[in-house]
Amino acid sequence: MILANRKPTAPRFTSALIALVALTAGCSLSSTASDSTTTLPSITTSATSSDDSATSDASSTTSAIQTAAERYGTTETTTPPTLTNSDTITTAGLGPVRIGQTLAEAQEAAGVTFNAAATGSETCQYYTPAAGATGAAFMVVNGEVVRVDVSSGPITSKSGYGIGATKDAIKEAFGSKIEESSSGDSVTFVPVTDGDKTMRVIWELDAGGVVTSFRTGRVPHVTPKVGCSSN
Repeated sequence: MILANRKPTAPRFTSALIALVALTAGCSLSSTASDSTTTLPSITTSATSSDDSATSDASSTTSAIQTAAERYGTTETTTPPTLTNSDTITTAGLGPVRIGQTLAEAQEAAGVTFNAAATGSETCQYYTPAAGATGAAFMVVNGEVVRVDVSSGPITSKSGYGIGATKDAIKEAFGSKIEESSSGDSVTFVPVTDGDKTMRVIWELDAGGVVTSFRTGRVPHVTPKVGCSSN
């Protein structure tokens, strides 16, 4: 009878044990689900923050890096002389170098250093560019550019008349604005506009009427064949 009475006890104990295990398992899944619910937003926020930080860093890096074109306005990092053999003589000067500029202004405009000639004085001195304009020389009086001489090279006037051009071609091109010297060894372009009336362009000629040198500048400095001769 005692054994018979003890048989139902095992099933009740087993049922209780199963219920306890189920309860424990249920609490564990609930905790895991709860953790997922509370931690996922935190993970999402962290990821977003990380992405924002990365984007910010990338943007900062991009803005900090400049191309040569952005920084200098060109892809070139070195600047060649502004004054070149392609520049032309006008009543205003030679290319970017203008009559009336100071020596410093002329060098800055040319983008190259000017070297003083071996002869000259404190009041009148010739300078030649270290590069950029073959055969050109700038006459500076009291610190101001007053004349430009071209004795060789490819530089021409704006109309295309340089060394090797003929007197007849120049006279035909400019008509009544050209004055020929009494000796026939030079022709002078005389402007008629008010702003240029003190300026001249003069071509020196050989016996055959071919240009051997030419110059531009302000009267009276441009008139003598040899510059700085009276200074």
